[in-house]
Amino acid sequence: MKKAILVVFFSLVLAFGAKAQFVDGTKGLLCMPSAEMEAEGTFMISNNILHKEYLPTRGWGYNTFGYAFSITFWSRLEIAYSLTIFNGKHRPNPSDRDMIMFNQDRHFAARFQLMKENEFGWKWMPSIVAGVSDPVTGSGGGQYIGSDVTQSNGYFNRYYIAAAKHFQTPWGEVAGHLAYQYSQRVDGMPTGPCAAVTWNPVWLNREDAFVNSFRATLEYDARKLNFGLNVSIFRDHFEFMTMLFGMKHLMVGARYKLVLKQ
Repeated sequence: MKKAILVVFFSLVLAFGAKAQFVDGTKGLLCMPSAEMEAEGTFMISNNILHKEYLPTRGWGYNTFGYAFSITFWSRLEIAYSLTIFNGKHRPNPSDRDMIMFNQDRHFAARFQLMKENEFGWKWMPSIVAGVSDPVTGSGGGQYIGSDVTQSNGYFNRYYIAAAKHFQTPWGEVAGHLAYQYSQRVDGMPTGPCAAVTWNPVWLNREDAFVNSFRATLEYDARKLNFGLNVSIFRDHFEFMTMLFGMKHLMVGARYKLVLKQ
């Protein structure tokens, strides 16, 4: 019982992170993409501890660390550069050099908002975003990724379109999220429909308080059912995230956010 209480407490303490797809370093939910965007000129640095069950099997097979940089232009376009650490000692039959070598996978991601929520005065209109992650491989000569995963390193390859709609209730903001994503890899990001529900309780969301916002997320990312708790603190500059991938594997993240244009 004491262990369970400590796990819950640890999750709540680390649950600082507003509306963020931390694992890819871009705006989104937990692991699935979303149609939400940051304000124009928002620069973010994300850091994540990633569980091996989330990562492509050919690349890792062990827990690791990832970090990313992103910036949002015109409140409609976000571009990110993500890096995920390789640990040489986990290679089959590692050499002496492998035992001291740390390398990293690098990839770009981009998202563009096709439609803002309620745009043109259409109250029924959801926000709609199209995005891409890791579209080409680098070390293999820059060729496009094919179904043969041994010929490329586009570990986080996926294309997606997402929609989101927010509703105000007496208990806070509730939002529904739908997406479809496609990956050219067979051992990487999943292909299929995604869905999520998020809840921002009204009594824990105050811009003038130390804790600016709190959000709970339940999502299906086309592969696993995930649950996470999110909070933004100190005028939305610092964010931390905790989630249960597949409802059992803990992943955590932290993010710094700075709006370059007010």
